[in-house]
Amino acid sequence: MLKKFFAFYLLLPAAFVMAKGPVRLQNIRYYAYAEYTRVVLDLSANLKISEKVIKRGDGGRLFFDLKNCRFAAAYPPDKKNEIQIKAGNLKQIRLGRLGRQTIRVVFDFDQIGKHSRFYLTSPFRIVFDIYREATFVSHAQEERQPAPETAATEGNLPGGRQPGAPSAPSIARQLGLGVHRIVIDPGHGGKDPGTVNRTLGLKEKDITLDIAKRLNSILNEHVELEVILTRPRDDYVALEERAAIANSNQGDIFISIHTNSAPRRTARGIESYYLNITADPRAMEVAAQENAMSSKSIAEMRSILDQILQNSKIAESKILAQYIQENMVGNLKEKYAAIEDLGVKKAPFYVLLGAQMPSALVEVSFLSCVDEASRLADPAYRQAIAAGLYLGIINFIQSLGK
Repeated sequence: MLKKFFAFYLLLPAAFVMAKGPVRLQNIRYYAYAEYTRVVLDLSANLKISEKVIKRGDGGRLFFDLKNCRFAAAYPPDKKNEIQIKAGNLKQIRLGRLGRQTIRVVFDFDQIGKHSRFYLTSPFRIVFDIYREATFVSHAQEERQPAPETAATEGNLPGGRQPGAPSAPSIARQLGLGVHRIVIDPGHGGKDPGTVNRTLGLKEKDITLDIAKRLNSILNEHVELEVILTRPRDDYVALEERAAIANSNQGDIFISIHTNSAPRRTARGIESYYLNITADPRAMEVAAQENAMSSKSIAEMRSILDQILQNSKIAESKILAQYIQENMVGNLKEKYAAIEDLGVKKAPFYVLLGAQMPSALVEVSFLSCVDEASRLADPAYRQAIAAGLYLGIINFIQSLGK
């Protein structure tokens, strides 16, 4: 049922189910960083808003009204008038009543750049992502002076070719940007086990975390690289939070690790993805499976499409996915038989949505396949996967001329 739902997901008209009675504001949470702030409003039901921005010099304020809304009985009393942030670019949040049924929310900034807003369900939330700068600045852009052209245009694949090279160099290559901070995302975790092979007692969340830690250990041999894991232990991290972690840490590349599954138990192989819209039924199925824990709703179709289509990192993400795919497949084929290369594909994965850097999702093997599941249970096979991921990352970095 889920797969059929996702296949029609991008074709349905946007709809928003409004609450019949008063909505309750249950809490306001925030995650503040130096250049990026995420604010989450927890609500008892769906509530659509329209925010306005007033700029004053570098600072200003953003405000909106929660109509047909009251404070919940359990709403923290110390947050009813104002919330002092004093971190990042968001100074404080102020709240006030406009009559009995409306709450006005005001964000005060010392400096405000671009922002985005989206809705989540189960439970209902309004999420604001706010950046200090008008555009995202990666760690590499901070550390390196841009050059007009890259010195190297060839990768380290056979024949000196660069996989999936666009007709013109990407912006990253034109500016001579490098990679210094790598964000690795072990798929699933905590209450979300991912795919489970009950026969062997294997859970996707455990396998992906083990591979991520092995990859982290290899990459840490390069003192010039910094590696960040979205979850270093068996914790639950919402799909929508993973790209936010990458953004807040100003990562240069973002890689999400997963294991595959299919109704056909003989299905096997390795495939990599980058964020884009697809008409491929199989890619839709994989995306539906990995998106299963998302709390996004049909009402967000338009904003999701906009985020995908406006993603300027699509070309570079495709190149990253191709380097990872070819190196991982090549490394495994040297040690194991029957390694099938399923190629690089595009699909609308929520975990990649909103990432402000080149990003890729890799399905390292099928946990639903008896043979590949047995291999995934072997630490040596997981080490070989990590080594292949490492080679793909390093070759991608070298293709940038760094």
